[in-house]
Amino acid sequence: MLAALSAEALDLLGVMLREHPQNIGQVVALTGRAQPNVSRSLQQLAAHGLVRLVREGREVRPEPVVRSLTVDFATGTYEAQSVVASAA
Repeated sequence: MLAALSAEALDLLGVMLREHPQNIGQVVALTGRAQPNVSRSLQQLAAHGLVRLVREGREVRPEPVVRSLTVDFATGTYEAQSVVASAA
């Protein structure tokens, strides 16, 4: 889990929570990072259940699943606060 929480990954989560990008291309534009790096970070976050990648046709919309995460290093446990879906 901790490997997925690099500074770059945390930045991606913050951008998604603040800006609500509709696809990975928008995440790339908002962060200035290369598309392969963004995709790799998002896949790693998704593998740990922190982000959901929703396919819509040819595009993928990243959705944050957690708003905050508390890690207890002594026990190796963590607690996540889920993102509440907004009414569309």
